[in-house]
Amino acid sequence: MFLTEGISFRGIRPLRKLAIGNPLAGLSLPSRVPDHLRVVPPDPWAGDAQKGRDIIAGIFRFAGQTISKDDLSWEPLGAKPEWLAELHGFEWLRDLRSVGGDRARRMAREMAGNWMMRYDKPHELAWRPDVTGARIAAWISFHDFFCASADDEFRKNYFTSLCKQARHLAKSLPGELNGVPLLRAYKGLAYSGLALDDGEERLEEAFAGILKQIGEQLLPDGGHISRSPQAAFDFMQMLVDLRTALTSAKVEMPEELQHAIDRLAPAVKFFRHGDGAFCQFNGGQEGNANICEATLMHSGARGKAMKTMPHSGYEKITLGRSALFMDIGLPLLSQYADRAHAGLLSFEYSFGKDRVFVNCGTSEAQGRWRDLLRSTAAHTALAVDARNSCTIDANGILTGRPAVKYDRREEASLALIDATHNGYMPRFGLSHRRCVRLQENGETVLGEDHLTGKSGVHFAARFHLHPNIQASLIADGAEILLRARSGTGWRFRAAGAQLAVEDSVYGSEGETPRRTLQIALHGITSSSPTSLAWELRREKI
Repeated sequence: MFLTEGISFRGIRPLRKLAIGNPLAGLSLPSRVPDHLRVVPPDPWAGDAQKGRDIIAGIFRFAGQTISKDDLSWEPLGAKPEWLAELHGFEWLRDLRSVGGDRARRMAREMAGNWMMRYDKPHELAWRPDVTGARIAAWISFHDFFCASADDEFRKNYFTSLCKQARHLAKSLPGELNGVPLLRAYKGLAYSGLALDDGEERLEEAFAGILKQIGEQLLPDGGHISRSPQAAFDFMQMLVDLRTALTSAKVEMPEELQHAIDRLAPAVKFFRHGDGAFCQFNGGQEGNANICEATLMHSGARGKAMKTMPHSGYEKITLGRSALFMDIGLPLLSQYADRAHAGLLSFEYSFGKDRVFVNCGTSEAQGRWRDLLRSTAAHTALAVDARNSCTIDANGILTGRPAVKYDRREEASLALIDATHNGYMPRFGLSHRRCVRLQENGETVLGEDHLTGKSGVHFAARFHLHPNIQASLIADGAEILLRARSGTGWRFRAAGAQLAVEDSVYGSEGETPRRTLQIALHGITSSSPTSLAWELRREKI
């Protein structure tokens, strides 16, 4: 139960029951349309001024897709669902606010007014619960930017539309949503409950759902049940927003909300490379290091980064300026496995602010790239016969639960992860063991890969390189020289497989990944076990 001056949550449930049987109840107007917001929750996040200027110029860059248009078409030809969801979600008001001035304000009012005229009734995408939740929160948070100085007619339409959307959203949840999209929908419902008259019931419903999702989606180590570092960050940022909204409304905060933020922050810190952005596992991209830092600062959580994430299925070892992250886990529930990757025993390695070995990431939009980047071959991992270490079924769900065993050790002069999985046993009769060590104050990485079982099967161990890393074969093809833009260099060599430098891609943002390179070790299983050893050693200058 929430406590605040002037707000009572009692005696509401019976009234709600009367409306449930009426499918139009969510669209009927309240007895009195408000003419002001009870509270305007502050939005502390910095927008992108260049994106704001592009919007003013008719250029819309959402979900990695760029569409230029002269009119206010809300469903342009060729727009992908993710692009449309961002357009209708109105979170880009933050970018217009960052531009500032009357021109940006007028653009925001023009687009909001046009949307209200065209979408005054439910629409499959525009009124989808997560999109509606994002839009409600944005319209309320940025009220003072684009609505406070508007004329009476605009403001009346604005409040009428907000009330319709809020009541419809309350009727729609939870629907078929799960994960971060469901929390986004509940966030919008909570904002409507705080800011609009007669919102007590919505506020109660929203936080009942939010607290339930905290219990269902957060793992004991603070990670997100999807195993995505990006999902953990998005979840934390929305909880920070909700806490800020409650504080601005002088509403008592549920203890579970702050406890969840305190659990999430050390997990989010765990997944950061030396450059401050995230490692790329399981449907996540690098993200923006500055936004991540600002979110952690606003969280107020003081916990240090987790050293190990056993429930989430990740291990991290550090030595000197080096950090190495390894995926040693599997999806816990099928409804959170639609973006999971077949990246068993894949790892990422950075030295200082230089990312060296990476996974290929993902695409912001559904399609060919997102599917390809989920494969084992798109990870710094070992793939047998170009197959995935985990099965991805016809519905795009990562299925099957290969057995995984691992050990980790960190000492003053040595840090290692030693892991094994049997994902290739059913098809190829092979088990894979990978042991990775950091030595010499993190300036040397030593690795061993062992395949035990059937002979005569092709394998490839791939080491995808960050686009900032150049690679060239030297020593008659026996070694590879790596050079970062910072000037730091390494030598890579291997035994037990054929060494090659091949093309690769890196999906750190947007829809289409960038070109990059990869080191590939190709071989055929023979004796049992088949072993290959590799080494990355920093060059001394």
